[in-house]
Amino acid sequence: MSERTSSVLVGAFVVGAIIIAVATGLFFAGGGVGAQKSRVVMVFGGSLRGLTIGAPIALRGVTIGQVTDIDLLLDTDHGEVTMAVVGEIDPGTMRMEGEVSKLLERELVDRGLRAQLNPQSLLTGLLYVQLDFRPDSEPVLAEVPFPYPQIPTIPTELEQLRRSLETIDYNAIAVNIDRIASGLDRFLSNPDLQALPGALRESLASLGAASNSLNETLTSSGPALAQLLDESRDVVDDIGDEIPRLGERLDGSLDRFDEALASTSASLARFEEAAAPGSAPRSQLSTALQELSLAARALRSLARSLEEHPEALLRGRRESGQ
Repeated sequence: MSERTSSVLVGAFVVGAIIIAVATGLFFAGGGVGAQKSRVVMVFGGSLRGLTIGAPIALRGVTIGQVTDIDLLLDTDHGEVTMAVVGEIDPGTMRMEGEVSKLLERELVDRGLRAQLNPQSLLTGLLYVQLDFRPDSEPVLAEVPFPYPQIPTIPTELEQLRRSLETIDYNAIAVNIDRIASGLDRFLSNPDLQALPGALRESLASLGAASNSLNETLTSSGPALAQLLDESRDVVDDIGDEIPRLGERLDGSLDRFDEALASTSASLARFEEAAAPGSAPRSQLSTALQELSLAARALRSLARSLEEHPEALLRGRRESGQ
């Protein structure tokens, strides 16, 4: 009798423990007393390999929920596959400030809230859902049979890179590379280009020979040029010394010429007075006196010019304004 009673008590204890464990699990799964979690759905266009139920949902790195369901929807009419991810957002992980609307999820989506898959670890390959605000991306919503608010998604960085690579026209690139290679081959095979190094060497050799010849010429003619410059400098110095003496002698000659001119003019004047008025000799004497006066003035002007500018004997007369 006692053994049977003990068996009943043990069985009752086991059943009670099971009931308590199940109730505790349901309690914590529901978030505790009074917890109201929000469900959202996200539709991804790329592969979900690495995303598992229970994967974190984070907002800028802070975990605010987890993935609760992953559904693959096959549209047999159009042959399309849609991968929907259902997640739970725990409001208890966030401190709300300001007025909280019943349509909070929709307002956040309008402000740019987007979902993206990111790796939890490069070693494990597991993924998690990262929420962030991307107001520059257009929201794309899919038609899915879920009554939950939908958060638009954006492709992963790897998916974006893959899509960018798919848009590249590799055939056109290959054609361009082949065309460039052909043009380069024709350019390098050009006889003129192949002869260019030889012509360049000949030009450099000719230039070197000309340079050597010029050096030899300068070396040989250097002393002669120096001697010529010295002699020219001596001639200029001698001329500079002779110019003042030449001016003095010219002044003396002009003074004597003035005296002779005055004597001749007096004689001609007396002869003119003796000649009959209007006669041919008197007219000729008058013309001669005028020409002698002009010659005297010209000589005086020459003497003054040489006295002021003795270098005119070497350089010649300069034009006015130069």
